[in-house]
Amino acid sequence: MRERSSRQLPVRLAPFTDELLSSWLWRHATFYAVPPLVMLQHCLPEVASLRAADLDLSAVQASRLANAFSMAPGAVRAMTFATVNKASRRLIGAKPLQACLHCRPAL
Repeated sequence: MRERSSRQLPVRLAPFTDELLSSWLWRHATFYAVPPLVMLQHCLPEVASLRAADLDLSAVQASRLANAFSMAPGAVRAMTFATVNKASRRLIGAKPLQACLHCRPAL
């Protein structure tokens, strides 16, 4: 039997230029009509929040997400702040300053 995290999703939405991983996962969750955290934990059950995925996604986790969404691990990792120096992460805002009203009306 295959692991739950290794299943590929039938529909993958292309990431927008400079889109953050949490936003991309949010769009998939909206498409599949599930909460965003459920979408994330479908692939990475050990990750507690979308913010944690944005900040601390490991290479192994990026590979697992990439497999689920049929894309390159580098493309997934590029949507995160995982390569930002830990001391500088406190300068990254916890909430977006702007958002598309059509994609995320609940802000």
